[in-house]
Amino acid sequence: MNFSDFVTLQRGFDLPKKDMLTGAVPVVGSTSIIGYHNISKVDPPGVCTGRSGSLGKVQYINEPFWPHNTSLWVKDFKGNDPRFVYYCLQSLDLGRFNAGAGVPTLNRNHLNSLHVNVPDLPKQKKIAGILSAYDDLIENNLRRIAILEEMAQSLYREWFVHFRFPGHQGTALVDSSMGKIPKGWEVKKLGEVAEVNAESIRKNNAPGSINYIDIKSVSTGSVDEVKPMAFVDAPSRARRIVRNGDIIWSTVRPNRRSFSLILDPIENLIASTGFAVLSAKQVPFSYLFYATTTEDFTGYLVNHATGAAYPAVNAGIFEQAPLRMPSSELLEQFSSTAEPMLRLAHALQRRNENLRKTRDLLLPKLLSS
Repeated sequence: MNFSDFVTLQRGFDLPKKDMLTGAVPVVGSTSIIGYHNISKVDPPGVCTGRSGSLGKVQYINEPFWPHNTSLWVKDFKGNDPRFVYYCLQSLDLGRFNAGAGVPTLNRNHLNSLHVNVPDLPKQKKIAGILSAYDDLIENNLRRIAILEEMAQSLYREWFVHFRFPGHQGTALVDSSMGKIPKGWEVKKLGEVAEVNAESIRKNNAPGSINYIDIKSVSTGSVDEVKPMAFVDAPSRARRIVRNGDIIWSTVRPNRRSFSLILDPIENLIASTGFAVLSAKQVPFSYLFYATTTEDFTGYLVNHATGAAYPAVNAGIFEQAPLRMPSSELLEQFSSTAEPMLRLAHALQRRNENLRKTRDLLLPKLLSS
């Protein structure tokens, strides 16, 4: 059937950030929830996709919500199963219908004559049930990852920020360049306990193919995409060798906090020279990771960034960053607790990647069967 007979899409409603009032109603933008408001416009279940800016991402909303004007929402499911509609829209790759000259824009009228393969309602529900099972597993893993990350961060804050570490009772605080620290601790420069950009590839020792991480592929705490490519086709910035336990930090616009811990990297993983690659040497990588991803550390980078249009820091700024250094015994004790949490969270992330790949392979097959 034609798309116009399948569902009706409606443009979302204007709501500037300044007009959002305190509440629990999600405001759904082109790719994600962009805020919360005290009034809803649409009752659940809801399906939204990007109208302006970012196209092709489809969201399923199971609570009252406000579709933002950067999104399109399904106003009429026309008797179709909402979950099936959600998966079906994903399969259509709506981003290919970009009608904007500058800002990507999805004109819903261009979709009306698009042919959509729509089975009967019982089969729709069966397909949606199969695919939802994968999403439920993914969501459960995401909750477990969030808990593990919060546990490790809380442990770091408790021991190394609030100084309530095992045996802290009776330990005096003394002055340092970073304020009060427990007696016996030191303040060291990052370059004394870790290397910055330790290894790079060159044309004469480059592998035939690489797995490349560019600046846009990293968000706060996560590598969102790795691009396999032949080295001869790689951009000139594809040079930083990344090893297990390294931390990559974007040197451009550090206020965006684009960083990630790398665990069990795939072969020939290479990061852009737009990253500083931090390799722990005298401390556990788990400690270095949490010490270099605090708000204070971000503030240090932001305060030392230069350039008006693209504020950036260099390797020297990372090397000069001050870090509190506890005893080696306390560092080892922290690592023995935090590292297994980090590795389990990483394993769950890998599991989710495989679940998404399997789900995405099933999607077109189920819809075409």
